[in-house]
Amino acid sequence: MADDMLDPIGYSGKAEKALAPRLSSLRGTTLALVDIGFPNSNIFLDRIETLLKDRYGVAEVVRHAKPAPTRVVNPQARQDIVSRCQGLIEAVSS
Repeated sequence: MADDMLDPIGYSGKAEKALAPRLSSLRGTTLALVDIGFPNSNIFLDRIETLLKDRYGVAEVVRHAKPAPTRVVNPQARQDIVSRCQGLIEAVSS
């Protein structure tokens, strides 16, 4: 009988990344809302946009959509988000 205990957990070897710091306030910010391509995500994001502006004082919302949930945001949309927005929300709905 073996004396070694094996760990069944796989490790990717990638270094952990720190989360981006939280915004101190949403008031006056520009946020990106990304529709990830699930059915009705746009309806969910419409409501989120209204709440962000009315309740939290978000100044502007930039909308982008992925072609499908498994695809990445295209490079032009990514650059637009990075250059214009202080935060991002991805929508998941069905």
